[in-house]
Amino acid sequence: KLSQPIIAVLFSVKIVYNLICYNYDDEFFQKIQPECLRALQISPCYCYNFRDMAKDLKKIKDEILGVVSLFSSIYLALSLFSYSKWDPSFFTYSRAAVRNYGGVVGAYLSDLIFVLIGFSAYSLPLFLAVYGIRRLLAREKHRVYLVGSVFFIFSFALMSSLLLSTFNIMTDTSPGGMTGHFVSQLLKNYLSPLGAYICSLSLFLSSLILLTPVPFTSFSLRKKKPRVKEEKKPLEKGIIEEDILIKEPEKLKPEPVFAEPLQRPEPSKPAKAAPEQKILTKEGYELPSVELLKVYDASHARPAKEELLANSSQLESKLADFDVEGKITHVNPGPVVTMYEFEPAPGVKINKVVSLADDLALSLKSQSLRVSPIHGKNTIGIEVPNKLREIVSFREIISSDIFKKSQSKLTLALGKNIGGESIIADLTKMPHLLVAGSTGAGKSVSINSMVMSMLYKASPKEVKMLMIDPKLLELSMYEEIPHLVAPVITNPKQAAEALRKMVFEMERRYRLLAEKGARNIDSYNRTAPDEEQMPYIVVFIDELADLMFASSREVEDSITRLAQMARAAGIHLIIATQRPSVDVITGIIKANFPARISFQVFSKIDSRTILDSQGAEQLLGKGDMLMMLPGSKITRVHGAFVTEDEIHAVTQFIKSQGSPDYSFFETIPSEPPPLEEENEDRDDMYYKALEFGESAGEVSISSIQRRFKIGYNRAARIMEMMEDDGLVGPPKGAGKPRDFLRRTH
Repeated sequence: KLSQPIIAVLFSVKIVYNLICYNYDDEFFQKIQPECLRALQISPCYCYNFRDMAKDLKKIKDEILGVVSLFSSIYLALSLFSYSKWDPSFFTYSRAAVRNYGGVVGAYLSDLIFVLIGFSAYSLPLFLAVYGIRRLLAREKHRVYLVGSVFFIFSFALMSSLLLSTFNIMTDTSPGGMTGHFVSQLLKNYLSPLGAYICSLSLFLSSLILLTPVPFTSFSLRKKKPRVKEEKKPLEKGIIEEDILIKEPEKLKPEPVFAEPLQRPEPSKPAKAAPEQKILTKEGYELPSVELLKVYDASHARPAKEELLANSSQLESKLADFDVEGKITHVNPGPVVTMYEFEPAPGVKINKVVSLADDLALSLKSQSLRVSPIHGKNTIGIEVPNKLREIVSFREIISSDIFKKSQSKLTLALGKNIGGESIIADLTKMPHLLVAGSTGAGKSVSINSMVMSMLYKASPKEVKMLMIDPKLLELSMYEEIPHLVAPVITNPKQAAEALRKMVFEMERRYRLLAEKGARNIDSYNRTAPDEEQMPYIVVFIDELADLMFASSREVEDSITRLAQMARAAGIHLIIATQRPSVDVITGIIKANFPARISFQVFSKIDSRTILDSQGAEQLLGKGDMLMMLPGSKITRVHGAFVTEDEIHAVTQFIKSQGSPDYSFFETIPSEPPPLEEENEDRDDMYYKALEFGESAGEVSISSIQRRFKIGYNRAARIMEMMEDDGLVGPPKGAGKPRDFLRRTH
């Protein structure tokens, strides 16, 4: 019976020993408790809870360590502050009486500490006292505090040695002790003095982070709002605390992210502007300068941040009135409209938000409002017009890097997107463009910007234009420019004939491509000599409806053939109409024009006719458009604005360099020649060319051009007639003359 209490006491002693040597650990007690419990079952200590006993022992351990640390810090402080170098120590022998208040032990201890860490010794009693107080108050994280204290003492000794030795203060003894002196010299040798200072400072700041419970990131100049403490009411009897639903604090609503608008370069003063370098083509043609265009200042047109925040809140509240939950996440201010990205709550259908466009416009007192999903994101774009519209300058678009870097001669400067980025398009990749919109929506101005874009990119030998303007308004300003293949056509009957000529020209070009084995006009021009180069031809039709009403069948057939086949031959169409109805834009025409632009229209039906989707009826007019390119989604673009004065200045500059040559277009037949009249074109020039070929023994298109000083197209037709008459041999390759066969008649 006595053995069991003795075993229990022995186990208790073991537990106390482990508590003093190690920290309290639940895992430790869970491991030994079953063994001890069997011994304690019949002992007098069984009535005492084993875990409570362990906790009490740990508390006693903390109190003992706390008291010992406090009194040790007091003794160490007395020893350090009464230190005298004449007292005996490990490094000094003296027969004099000990003056240290800590006695002999204090003299030896203080001298050893000063030798090791120098002036940092004065902080050691302070850290020891704080450690004792922490033990008495049962604070946690003692190891972190001890590590921080060691870091502080070491870094302070290191900084003392670096600073005081730099200014030659107290050079007889090291202010940082042996530790600070040795480490400082080591850092100076390997990291330079500056690197040593940086290392010591980082170590010092790290020690402060370990010693202080408040992180540096909590220091802020922003004043924190005091929290309102709620009084806790006692629970009524019969109510279980776990069954009460505690309301979570309301989360702060994040503000929407504002996209930074693109910075526009400030317009330079004309007096200080450097002269622009002239751009010359290889044939000596000078492209027009941007100085012929106007500069617009639109820095005040962007809405203020307060207005954007107010609109965001109003949109969210209005949508919530219709049971559409969500939040505005991003705001993208643009030159004409501002897009608010609305992230709907789960379960909200997009069509429900789209159907509320008119209600949202009414709440914002806006002219119109467009809602469409943003592809690639889980948000819906709500496009709200700005109160002040920014003028999208044509000069700014063609001065942008994206326009300058474009290598295509048929680059179109269209305008800016919602975010203010310049938007261009390559007509060779479209390859034809259909433009529609109501009167006054900016359709004609957009056509003018497209014409001007090509005038700023290509010379008359690189790009030719055929302009058809039944309205007699817009395209007449380009009369007599050298890029035209014919005068501006205003008669619908003549327009139908001109389109037929383009079809015959397309067929002739395909024959030339077949002779050279070229797939398109670009590959043909790379191998052909300069005299045989074929220019691009762009056909502009300002009003398709007038042509369709005059001769719909002929016009539709010609446009269809050109749209289907003319791309490889370098012939492209840009057609505009203000009547986007099915009798004007037929299914055949629409199918062959994958690239389309719609300006403001009157109804959703017109929008679907052009773009196969609604949205164009919600545009703002004055150049606001929706662009649909092959392989891409519909994009909203604000068209570039170009004035009549700018067009007049550019055309006058171009006219001063040359006059148009209409002979090429006049030689194209409007009807296929009948077989019995095939000798009508064999005039005196043809027979002179026969004599030239017979005398030379060989002939080529370029040699006929040089000999008789005629154009390429006339020389090519003479060569074709010689081939039809069997007077020339087969082609020998690009640029090589063909053998001339002797005439028999």
